[in-house]
Amino acid sequence: MTYSRDTTTLSEITGHPVSTWSEEWQHECEARTVLAMSKAEREAFFNGSTDEDGKRKERGIIAIRGVAAAELLRSNMQKLQEARGTKK
Repeated sequence: MTYSRDTTTLSEITGHPVSTWSEEWQHECEARTVLAMSKAEREAFFNGSTDEDGKRKERGIIAIRGVAAAELLRSNMQKLQEARGTKK
């Protein structure tokens, strides 16, 4: 199958070409998105949120995907921050 546009891009984490259809790229994009959130939004994203009465409004990523997936995301966020720090 051929595509009308390039389906590779440079990974900000590794600096190497990566397929925009790959799981690696999906993880990097998710890490980029979560890093763009405020600290409070990140907290709710990972741990969920509650209403004024203390009742759970939304489940967080830990409850939905599990601790291992959340740790992978945090690891990718750290790698992205490190890569951004070395580019200055």
